Amino acid sequence: MVLPARSWLWLAVLVCTFFTARCPAVFAGSVPCQSGELTLSDPLIGDPTSPPPILLVQKVIREAKPATPEEKETGASEKSPGKAFVFSMLAPGSGQLYVGAKRGYIYLGVEAIAWTSSYFLWKSGKQKKDEYEDFADGYWTFPDTLDPCYNPEANDRLWEFYLHDKEHYYEDIGKYAYYICGWESPEHLETYRDMRDDSNRLLKGSNYAIMAAVVNHVVSAIDALRLARNYNMQLGSGVKLDLKFKGSPGSPGVMLVASRKF
Repeated sequence: MVLPARSWLWLAVLVCTFFTARCPAVFAGSVPCQSGELTLSDPLIGDPTSPPPILLVQKVIREAKPATPEEKETGASEKSPGKAFVFSMLAPGSGQLYVGAKRGYIYLGVEAIAWTSSYFLWKSGKQKKDEYEDFADGYWTFPDTLDPCYNPEANDRLWEFYLHDKEHYYEDIGKYAYYICGWESPEHLETYRDMRDDSNRLLKGSNYAIMAAVVNHVVSAIDALRLARNYNMQLGSGVKLDLKFKGSPGSPGVMLVASRKF
């Protein structure tokens, strides 16, 4: 007699339930549990006087003994996913190296490249900024009352910027028509604008490199967390259930194997 597929499904669910209740830490991936094997053949399935299969599974679990230190593998221990996450969040790649994954060096390399690029882009951008400010100081002056673009209110506002906000001052003299008359020639104005664009482009590149470094921290931390969990699973911390068919066409049977590596 062969049980319907639905009966085997419920049997597997019940076995999983008892294993979870017996050693919940196994499913958390931290504490070794037991190992056992149960074979259910057609006499057990067809004989109404036989104990229910689930009771036999419970018996196997109760009688299985924990692994002794000699039976455990030496040199391999679980890695903390939390530590791996924190390590890589602080220093990308360190969590991977903690788990034993050499690709941690890739994250370290990306981190070094990002911060090095950010520094040199920032340094070059600041140098260009000093150059265009010196250029403006040499080729631009405040428009006087005889200049066609003279605007007293605009001049007063720009003077305030010159005294208290140099960033706005150097931006406005190359941006607004009120101050075009202050340049010695249109060519000087175009050169000044090009110099400012070069500086701004370099400074933005520095900011993008910092953003890349931040993303590298986050991606590395998530990857390290995943690697640590996978590492622990590969140590054999899970319970494995298998259904195996045995017997002959005239006398079919099913073997239910519940096992745990340790």
